[in-house]
Amino acid sequence: MRFLKHSVAAGAMVATLTVAGAASAAVNLVQNGGFKDGLTPAGGNFQTVGLSSGIIPAWDVLAGDVDWIKGYWESSDGDGYSVDMDGTTQGSIAQSITTVIGRKYNFTFDMSGNPDAGQGTDNLAVFANGLLSPVATYTVGAANNRSNMLWSQRAYAFIATSTTTQIGFQSLNTDSCCFGAAIDNVSVTAVPEPGTWALMIIGFGGAGVLLRRRRAMVAA
Repeated sequence: MRFLKHSVAAGAMVATLTVAGAASAAVNLVQNGGFKDGLTPAGGNFQTVGLSSGIIPAWDVLAGDVDWIKGYWESSDGDGYSVDMDGTTQGSIAQSITTVIGRKYNFTFDMSGNPDAGQGTDNLAVFANGLLSPVATYTVGAANNRSNMLWSQRAYAFIATSTTTQIGFQSLNTDSCCFGAAIDNVSVTAVPEPGTWALMIIGFGGAGVLLRRRRAMVAA
């Protein structure tokens, strides 16, 4: 019985270690994916940010300008912070993350649209490895307003070609000013490699077998 208890504990430890390995693979590599700075907005509830590095913590504005939202409308995660990709013109925003060459990554974000212009479609491109993704679109409907932005998640995957990958967003709207796609909750996570999943299955399977044996012995 003592051996069995140790075996069950060992099986549980294998499962725990393999789960921990998978969890580490799911760590968000993006810094400040919610665009928060921890400060109370001063002098307004949004700020137009032009070409810059770090004004929005961890993010660079690469082209045009964006509106850094600080309570002007409902954010996706409830903290009041997000980004409108069109400030006074179409903007582009990015940051660099550490990646592994040849590794696959999931890139997700929440998307809405500035409701101030009324109903319409906002267009946005996501980029990684220097390449623009297929266009992401968001249709602002009659139900969208500042207190109910109707956020929805967008996702795509990329394979890293360098140890450092610049990820970001570029507005593809064609109007001249001010009402763009809104983004929040940006995340990039590594897709678990097949070996990790195999270890998880083995770990859970071994723990399950040992637990069943223990129950059978107790019943006997």
